[in-house]
Amino acid sequence: MRRLDRTCSPALRAEDGLSIVKGHCVTGRLDMSLGNDVQEVARVIDSLEEFGASEGIAPEQALRFGLVLDELITNIISHGLKHRSDGTIQLAIEHADGKLCAELVDDGPPFDPLATETVPPEGDIEHRQIGGLGLTLVKRFMDRLDYRRVDGFNRLNMEMKLKAA
Repeated sequence: MRRLDRTCSPALRAEDGLSIVKGHCVTGRLDMSLGNDVQEVARVIDSLEEFGASEGIAPEQALRFGLVLDELITNIISHGLKHRSDGTIQLAIEHADGKLCAELVDDGPPFDPLATETVPPEGDIEHRQIGGLGLTLVKRFMDRLDYRRVDGFNRLNMEMKLKAA
């Protein structure tokens, strides 16, 4: 996974593809390599919860960010990497300048979630058509989203401004 061009001190912890880095420009950074298994979403959420607590991020803001990551990673695994035992998913999260920023990278087929029309579901839950809510939440919770397809990889960058407590 591409690293941002910032000078950072050595990793504080590295285990199971996880590292939290403290640096000069970035308050904190979390890097993860994920397997092609929906069980990995729980590991991401647990790691994000720990990261948020160590960074002093309000739990409800970390939860919103986690919901977005849950939706996106679940979609990558369930749709983009479906019927594959391999697959590459990389996640980098940074906390800097009052924002949570992330880059999610996968080697599934091209899919631009920003080009997908999202219409919030209408009607009561028992009669709604399945789908549409997840990407609607992603677009609503993030302040900035940017998608690129580079060298066979989907790259989604996202940013959520943190509200002062």
